[in-house]
Amino acid sequence: MAEPGVTPAPAPQPLHLARVLWIASTVVSLARSTTKLADRNAIMDQLQAMRPELTFDQVDAAASASVFFGLAMSLGVVAVYAWLAARMLAGYPWARMLLVAFGAISVFLGVLGLTGIAGGAAATAGLKVTTLDVIFGLAVLGLDATALALMFQRESRAYFARMAPLRMPRRPSL
Repeated sequence: MAEPGVTPAPAPQPLHLARVLWIASTVVSLARSTTKLADRNAIMDQLQAMRPELTFDQVDAAASASVFFGLAMSLGVVAVYAWLAARMLAGYPWARMLLVAFGAISVFLGVLGLTGIAGGAAATAGLKVTTLDVIFGLAVLGLDATALALMFQRESRAYFARMAPLRMPRRPSL
């Protein structure tokens, strides 16, 4: 039930674009994970190096489980972001704040990671970073930063201010 004088409003265009960008960001992350998980030999080599006492069949089974679990987690993240972006577009402030928190963390870690790559920290730590890793990292960073900026444009803020009375949980009066 809406409060007097408050009616649902259609979401502004920047929020529609932000929704698309949030989902695109997770799809790019899914593609990044898929390219890593597609290198089964590298996964098996890592597992063998970590646990040399395992037989080939055990390493093979662990690699299969790793690939399955990694893909399931990535698809789950895409689904969660799509759901949160839909809730954000419907004017739910909690969904907006979750996306802001996740986006801010992603941007911070993306900048930190790319700085570490550029500064040589990744190589010093023995991490193998490919050009594709950098491209995926830059894409996710750009998508997340743009989606965050769109959610704080004037018309987006005004939309959430109009929708907040409709979407905030009501506390029973005592």
